[in-house]
Amino acid sequence: MAAKIALALQGGGAHAAFSWGVLDRLLDQAAAGKIEISAVSGASSGALNATALAYGLREGADLPGPATARNKRMAKAAQGKIEELWSTIARAAFWGGNPFVAAIGLSLGWNIDDSPAARWADMTSAGVSPADASIGTYLNSVLRDVFPQLPAILAAPVAQVPTVLVAATDVQECRRQIFVDGAVSPAALKASLCVPTALTSVEIGQGHYWDGGYMGNPPLSPLLDQVREAGCDDVVLITVNPLHRDGVPRSARQILDRLNEITFSASMVHEVNAIETLNRLVDAGHVTKAAGLQRVNLHRIHADVELSRLGIYSKDAPAWDFLLHLRDLGRDAFDRSWPDIQAALGKKSSWDTADICDHVVARRALR
Repeated sequence: MAAKIALALQGGGAHAAFSWGVLDRLLDQAAAGKIEISAVSGASSGALNATALAYGLREGADLPGPATARNKRMAKAAQGKIEELWSTIARAAFWGGNPFVAAIGLSLGWNIDDSPAARWADMTSAGVSPADASIGTYLNSVLRDVFPQLPAILAAPVAQVPTVLVAATDVQECRRQIFVDGAVSPAALKASLCVPTALTSVEIGQGHYWDGGYMGNPPLSPLLDQVREAGCDDVVLITVNPLHRDGVPRSARQILDRLNEITFSASMVHEVNAIETLNRLVDAGHVTKAAGLQRVNLHRIHADVELSRLGIYSKDAPAWDFLLHLRDLGRDAFDRSWPDIQAALGKKSSWDTADICDHVVARRALR
């Protein structure tokens, strides 16, 4: 019987191509009938991956063929859709004149923080308004080309196609906005991707939205509602922002890079703390399923060491060779992590979250 899991996909610009590799391997497991993905959440470029996953599975579900091969058809279609997403991004960035694409093609080790393009960006970033940035032009074309049937294709529930949750940040209300299934439109994806220094806020209805990573990267608490409905116990997080780094950043760019990572991981850290608090109450018998709550097993697939070497500007450099490198990192990370995760599914967490749960230092008054 297939093990039910939920996925939470972190965003991080081009670095989210790492998740492409992980998803590629996960879909092999789905094709073999070993797992079923019940729900998937994402923010920023993680939202693109989440949408491509569900969109491809939905297209695969409509393909003709024997019922016994349905899992394979769906998985293959999803793998193709995710690859289409990243190849389209690479082409659009190249033809759109993204200077970091050229810079990373000439780099050693894929780190371009000391490249002329990065130095120019450092000097000019304060004077560039969102309307001057070119990323918005090719983002619209990517969404149109890769997801032509959004939002209709995700509106109707289909067996083995996961619920999709996309996060954006409400600029005026300082709250998280979650778009689910049929509400996941090109505008919602653009809102989730809207870094305010590169794009103007995205207006949907009466709201104005920025990048979803500020309030949930990836969003976990709304995903848990789907987990409970699906009778699923396990959430697999695919993260691209390193939680641990050796040493303390010293230079201005190193500080900016680490500050960016901490900012875009903060909400996840807080939500993991909340989940683990609930897990402790469940394990102690203070909370039962009769109360509508349950233990949630947490698993994480990452490549913190490898991704920490890449620097901040490579996130804006979706060159095809670099994306393939990130994809391969994801495949390798999956191969290392999956045996332990698979053995723990339905039983316990495979991720020891102690390092990111609150450390409390208390001092009592001297007597």
